[in-house]
Amino acid sequence: MTSSRSGWGVSAAVVAHPRRDVRLVPLPGGGRDRSRDELDVIETLGDPHQLSQVIANLLSNACVHTPPGTRVEVRVGTVRTGPRTGGTDRPGRSGPTPPLPEGVQACVVEIADDGPGLAEEDARQVFDRFYRAPAGGADGQDPGSGLGLSIAATIAEAHHGRLELDTRPGAGCVFRLLLPRNAGPEPGARG
Repeated sequence: MTSSRSGWGVSAAVVAHPRRDVRLVPLPGGGRDRSRDELDVIETLGDPHQLSQVIANLLSNACVHTPPGTRVEVRVGTVRTGPRTGGTDRPGRSGPTPPLPEGVQACVVEIADDGPGLAEEDARQVFDRFYRAPAGGADGQDPGSGLGLSIAATIAEAHHGRLELDTRPGAGCVFRLLLPRNAGPEPGARG
């Protein structure tokens, strides 16, 4: 993902974690030939520091709330929003903001894990300020303040995008950041 400001981009360095192997892989589907493991270059308008904060929060949560050795992937690509690809509502998907219109071309960063997942009640609350999900990861990990996902969702919305969660108990979590390819003015820009 690259931003319009000073050529900044999200790279493999941003998705590193000190205690976990994290794979950076192409987003499945998207109408592209995935016979090669090549990443798309995706570009969107936005504040690079805020977007990096969102990705760092999602990655940290995946590593803290899953047992050691659990698969964690960061998937990058583009999609048209819809029930199968993200950005719209469907059973098993939650998000704190209204869905994006169906068919919008969006840049996507997904943080996916094979951890314990979340119960429906927890998934509905996970974006609420000060909500802390039940511990599911390594003992001794700081569970955090309960503000990270709320802040991340606010940043996504400020970028005309959406942060959402697909999860089922026992089936892991997919947190998805969607940012329209043709967004409005950059956050903080004056018109």
